[in-house]
Amino acid sequence: MPREYQQSLSNENTIKLLSKLETQGKSKWLDRWRKHIAFPDNLNPEVFDRKESEKVLRYLVLRVLINQQAKIEKVRELSTRIVVDFEDKIFFRPHEISEIKLFETFKNIAGHKGSELYRVGAIGGIKPISLFAYRFKAYEGFIRWLNETNQNLLDIVITKLKNNKPIKLFEFFNKHQALSAGWVGNDPKACRMLVNWIVFLLNEIWHVTEIKISETLMIVDGHVGKIFCRTGLIDTVIYESKRPYIIQANKLRPLIEKLVLKFEKIPFYVDNGAFYIFEDGYCTDLNPKCEICPLTELCLKHTKWTSYQINRNINHARNTS
Repeated sequence: MPREYQQSLSNENTIKLLSKLETQGKSKWLDRWRKHIAFPDNLNPEVFDRKESEKVLRYLVLRVLINQQAKIEKVRELSTRIVVDFEDKIFFRPHEISEIKLFETFKNIAGHKGSELYRVGAIGGIKPISLFAYRFKAYEGFIRWLNETNQNLLDIVITKLKNNKPIKLFEFFNKHQALSAGWVGNDPKACRMLVNWIVFLLNEIWHVTEIKISETLMIVDGHVGKIFCRTGLIDTVIYESKRPYIIQANKLRPLIEKLVLKFEKIPFYVDNGAFYIFEDGYCTDLNPKCEICPLTELCLKHTKWTSYQINRNINHARNTS
């Protein structure tokens, strides 16, 4: 696990840059969250209602599970289509859904082989439809568990967040006997994203819990990690041994999260702020637009660090694998 030590920002400039990321992350997330999460028309996330909110939370679990390693626009389309096609059955009785009809919905969005949704080269030879099937099965098992134990996900979430912290909710989802088979990795970004989305809705939209948004988690995908490396927010960079200059975001996450908490910034909004620097076309892997980037006055511009292989054919869309 190669490391390189580099010049880092002063404490003063670190605070300024983190504050800028937090401010931009919050304002842009509040403007874009409905699109990013992608709610179907027959779900209303805006108003707290026990039955509707229960469906919203269950949708988030399904949405995030199938999102991993997927092309983001396609997974948004597939997630919403599943809800439209199968309505309340998807939330309460997914085991009753015909696999034939489910796979028809999948192929209508993902293509006959499913390659329009999942990146075939990144999933070790597993057929895309098989990948989708076992993740859907994990969701189905989770809903079955809720039914058999006569529990509501909304009650579970509120109880855990009131008595613990978001990291405990993360552990619940990550280690759950039904869901664990559906996650990628031991510390899945997708599960962290799920927890952050839930905390956001509960606090900023529904106002039904005492847990603060300041206690959210850092997701840190490759693009977010790249921003922290390139700007000089961190002085230690962990990168791949076989592909120099490609960072290992999952290895950097603890360093980044520790830094953000040290300066009492909101992890979720800092994470989003860093990602938007990429998404808005400034800090791309190839040809970053440093001259117009909103961070340019503070950034140390260690631009050799990249998220992925330097290849102009790479799809840079954000994934939660």
